[in-house]
Amino acid sequence: MASSSSGSEASSLGAQSEDTSSPSLWAWLRVQVPLLLALPDLLILYGGLLLGYKIRLGGWMLPHATEWGVASLTVLGVYMAALAASGVYRMPPRLMGLNEALRIGGWLVGAWGVSITLTYALNPATVPPRSVMAVLGLVALVGVLGVRAVLRRVLELVSPTPGEPAPGVASTELRLEDLVPREATEIDRLTLRNMLSDRTVLVTGAGGSIGSELSRQLADLCPFRLAFVDVSEHNLYRLETALRAGDYDGDMDFCIADVRDTSIMDGLFRSIRPDVVIHTAAYKHVPLMERHPVEAFRNNTTATANLLDLCEQHEVDEFVFVSTDKAVNPTSVLGATKQLAEWYVRTGTGPTRCTTVRFGNVFGTQGSVVPRFEKRLADGDPLPVTHPDMERYFMSPKEACSLVLQTLLFDAHPTYIFRMGDPIRIQWLAERFVEHWYPHVNPETMIDHVGRRPGEKLAEELTHAHETAHPTDHPSVLGIKGPVPYSRSDLEAHLQRLQSVCDPTRESREQLRHLLLDTHPDGHDGAEVSSSDRSSVEL
Repeated sequence: MASSSSGSEASSLGAQSEDTSSPSLWAWLRVQVPLLLALPDLLILYGGLLLGYKIRLGGWMLPHATEWGVASLTVLGVYMAALAASGVYRMPPRLMGLNEALRIGGWLVGAWGVSITLTYALNPATVPPRSVMAVLGLVALVGVLGVRAVLRRVLELVSPTPGEPAPGVASTELRLEDLVPREATEIDRLTLRNMLSDRTVLVTGAGGSIGSELSRQLADLCPFRLAFVDVSEHNLYRLETALRAGDYDGDMDFCIADVRDTSIMDGLFRSIRPDVVIHTAAYKHVPLMERHPVEAFRNNTTATANLLDLCEQHEVDEFVFVSTDKAVNPTSVLGATKQLAEWYVRTGTGPTRCTTVRFGNVFGTQGSVVPRFEKRLADGDPLPVTHPDMERYFMSPKEACSLVLQTLLFDAHPTYIFRMGDPIRIQWLAERFVEHWYPHVNPETMIDHVGRRPGEKLAEELTHAHETAHPTDHPSVLGIKGPVPYSRSDLEAHLQRLQSVCDPTRESREQLRHLLLDTHPDGHDGAEVSSSDRSSVEL
């Protein structure tokens, strides 16, 4: 597991530009600054009381020496306790943004009210004058927050912000291989070149993170003809610009089309006549699809079924469906829609050979946790981690796409999965990112546990209990065998039932979510997911 190996993996990070094994006095001070600021805060608060009594009494007098001495010390204790509870002594001043300042200011205002209430409850006769408390409240807000604002500015002048590296400083981008050492994956490119030399390959979702990397690698293999389909004009334009600048000299078609539109896709099949179709187009964001089950079903399930039907009608040689580990014992709408699509692909008949490729998260893709972490760290914000035990399988885009292409050479199994190593805890990943961006900051101060989101599992799986894994000719690819879960007729009837409730109303969305997660095409209720369902296949 990643948690057991995180110590050795963390020590191998080569992306950090500073030597943190023997921190200097300056580095130690930077780490301890938040806690060391407790003393200036206490002096600021004491000074606020001193100024308040000066204004009230007309002369300088130590707060503890006045008739309100005990109450004054109580007020100081309440303010210091509020600051400690706010987390300000765990937060480096450099990360003190507007939101953090407002939050700490709220704690100070709360301390003002609590201190008045508490001193009144202890002895109404010794409550400090209102004018003194007003001066203290103002000094506390300006002084405590002002010190940190000045200190943040000083630190920014001493060293550049992470989002704006100084000239000559290496990029802050982290790669998966920087975190977890992995051997480079090699595929049989010569055999793939020979196989594709007289074939037309069509890729759906070609402008996405997976689709674009797959398209680039396909162009390097020089098929007879390439067709790229995507609904996003921007993504397709970027892909075309990149590939036109490459060395591929065959025909390339860049088609703006929605894979959910069967008539448009049928026209493309008639004009392009693909031999191989690689279907990557899908919605992939779990919480978003929980709120939009209708779109998830139409895009991930219905579109896949219709695309396979078209492949069979046009006698396409091979259909490759790119799936996800979330389709195994799904707890989310996204996973359930991909599982339905997998079941439908298993019913493929006729001249079209149908293959499903199932793997985990791809490191650094659009909408994934990595770019979100990088954006928040560049802004100086803490990283949101849903649960300290949350873990995921990860692969690099290059490795995942190359292995997808490798499966084109296999025909012994209906489904393939990849050896991706041990799953990685998101908590550990977040800590490594903090260490890389802020080498002298305690990672725990930059991580917020925000709670699991709808549809999320603590750990994903790659195989069902009824599936068995078998080695292939490639060491990183495993073939999966198992019974065909349902017949084509049962699945078509089930898809019709699901389609019948695809209305935009809230009630229909809830009903569709229930049907996706809690029923199967044979009419039985869906099995609950438990830890005992996890496969023992070693990956």
